[in-house]
Amino acid sequence: MLYPLGHRATYTELSERIFDQSAGNAAVLRSEFVLTVTEPVRHPPPEGPAARAFPFGDVEITTLWYSGVEAEWQDFSHPVTGQSHRAVFFEPTALDGPISFPVRCATADGDVRFELPLLFVADVSQPGFVSLTDPALTQHLDNVYGQRSVPLPGIPLDLVRAAARSDGDVHEVHGITIGRSLHSTGYRPALSTLDVRLPALRTLLGRDDLREVRFTAEYLSRGAAQDVLLDMVPLDISFVGRADRSGGLVAPHFAANALSRTKGLVDRVALPASGAELIDPGRLFPSDATLLGFALKDLVTELKEPPKITSVPQPGQPPTVKMEWTGVKLKESGTFQPAGQSTLDLTVTASATGSDIRCSVRDFALMLPTPTKPLLKLQFASLTFTHHSGDHPKVQVGGVKVEFLGELQLVQQLGDAVDLSGLTPDITVTPAGLVAHYSLLLPSVTAGAFVMRDLAVNTEIAIPFDGRPVSVSFGFASRQNPFRLAVLMFGGGGYLELELDHTGLRRLEASLEFGATLAVDFVVASGEVHAFGGVRFELADGEVTVTGYLRIGGCVEVLGLISVSVELCITLAYQSATKALVGRATLVIEIDLTLWSDSVELDSGTWVLTGGGSGAQPFASHDSGTRMLAANGSGGRAILAARDAADGLARWREYQAAFVPVTTGDQQ
Repeated sequence: MLYPLGHRATYTELSERIFDQSAGNAAVLRSEFVLTVTEPVRHPPPEGPAARAFPFGDVEITTLWYSGVEAEWQDFSHPVTGQSHRAVFFEPTALDGPISFPVRCATADGDVRFELPLLFVADVSQPGFVSLTDPALTQHLDNVYGQRSVPLPGIPLDLVRAAARSDGDVHEVHGITIGRSLHSTGYRPALSTLDVRLPALRTLLGRDDLREVRFTAEYLSRGAAQDVLLDMVPLDISFVGRADRSGGLVAPHFAANALSRTKGLVDRVALPASGAELIDPGRLFPSDATLLGFALKDLVTELKEPPKITSVPQPGQPPTVKMEWTGVKLKESGTFQPAGQSTLDLTVTASATGSDIRCSVRDFALMLPTPTKPLLKLQFASLTFTHHSGDHPKVQVGGVKVEFLGELQLVQQLGDAVDLSGLTPDITVTPAGLVAHYSLLLPSVTAGAFVMRDLAVNTEIAIPFDGRPVSVSFGFASRQNPFRLAVLMFGGGGYLELELDHTGLRRLEASLEFGATLAVDFVVASGEVHAFGGVRFELADGEVTVTGYLRIGGCVEVLGLISVSVELCITLAYQSATKALVGRATLVIEIDLTLWSDSVELDSGTWVLTGGGSGAQPFASHDSGTRMLAANGSGGRAILAARDAADGLARWREYQAAFVPVTTGDQQ
């Protein structure tokens, strides 16, 4: 029998006595050794482990007669019985080395042909020793024969041969290593390993290295009822930094150490345990696998299968590669807030005719920068990335609602006026990512006492391809082109620019300013009255500060000899760190009497109107020169700068006395 294929053969010595002229016409005996294959075709065994281990049909040795065979017979000492058996096997050789037998293996999609060296094993049957079925001899033959690898030209092989073929049954095989299995009738060939290339990785990630795989013990035992078909050395599958190939919005990253018939590349460690239905996302995904910049392991829930990556061979053309991950339920995680049935759907298809990528995330909101300190809530009915070969990538945003929170509630009316759902964005695609830019003109928006006109709204949704978080920026006009602002009878302008992602508020710049000036001239006297106000948002050291100011003043000049001016400035600021509303008031009076001039400044210091914690002092002054008095109760608070006012009045009377002497007690 020929090991390891199991074909029957005979080894014959043909001897002929001839007169050899070179030997003086002496009669000499000439011998020729011939090996003849007597069983050219072996049919596959019945369904079972032996049939699964060698996924071919008929196996044929196509050349049946070999002459000039040299045999170096090998003896065998049985390790169990201790018996020594002479001339048990040899490796057929010719003048140029071991003979390679041409082999044809039948498959449903055509024949597979290769050449393979074989061992000739004598059919020896003795008490306690049957050479063709003895396990000890078979193990010895394994050690002698070793691993014989056969290169193949990258042919698609159906490794399961099931009645209903699954996508993961056929693989692109570039080499096989042939071993044997032992049965009561002798040897049967078996595939120890296979060298395969994975078209899915070649198409999706540009990786085309050979992978050594082997049949799983479960498949060999149970057959097609076992889904995991092949084991392999762990393979890292990462779309981190290449999210444009995996739907733009999501960057899967997981290890695969097996090939499934229905799920493609899988991690056996992360698959559900026997009897379980769900996969633990924490065991499947590392922290750099992301969706919209958020860790996948923290978002997905009730996970039943990993991303399904398969390739389907197509006759005469490259295989069709698919990556599917649909109906994936999402849960709350930090900034990401589901709204209803939040799901992820990913489909990537690549074939000879082109590729299609579609990724959609539905019913979710982003609470930026954090749910505990939100400044902006962006709610999406859907966010969809699509890319068809030969076309530009597209992002479709459905049902977007913008809500400003916390310190940004003052501009909520602006958010109410922004409706992005009906707009078509301008898409800019670079190797680093994709930016969807929306432009919207708002003729008029009312926010409390503020009326804003000629608003140019610019919104950008940036989707990086390198795993960084999705960021959102809003621009209501700009510093260079502010909108027009009206507050009662006052006029002015303003702008608002901000950028956020789930790591925090990355940029904030906003300003609303208004004011008016009135000048009067009565020949002998002239003057002016002015009032200015504004609100400004600033981001500093990660904290948002909202400040407002009101400046009211005026001056009067008489005949160019006497002038008096008064300026009152009140500032209010909300400090997000202490959650306190603090204020400061300054009153400046200037008097110029030609030969003498002076000014008086009254400063309230910094005081807390409200907030700042239970232990905060509502009107704690930071100015030692001014003492503030506060009246508690529902009647309000009265602030009196008593000492500074008295000092100012005393100085005025001192100046008046120098020029207007007091002669009676009732004159002032």
